[in-house]
Amino acid sequence: MCFRPAEIQMKTCPSCGAQARPIDTVCPQCGTELEEQKVDFDADQAKLDSAIKAPAAPAAPAAPGAPKPPAAPSAPKPPRA
Repeated sequence: MCFRPAEIQMKTCPSCGAQARPIDTVCPQCGTELEEQKVDFDADQAKLDSAIKAPAAPAAPAAPGAPKPPAAPSAPKPPRA
């Protein structure tokens, strides 16, 4: 299991679009109340795990074939003159 630090994302105000710190509850620009963002790390990890495919198992080697019977000897060839 891998322990990774939590990812920190800046909040964006839905009213004016200004960036706010993750701990802010109201927008520093216009004062609009910011929604609390919750991150589901288990769902993120499941998504990453499903994207990674395990390598395929190597194929078994082929079985050796049966040996062939020996060939009958051929007749000797006459000498050339």
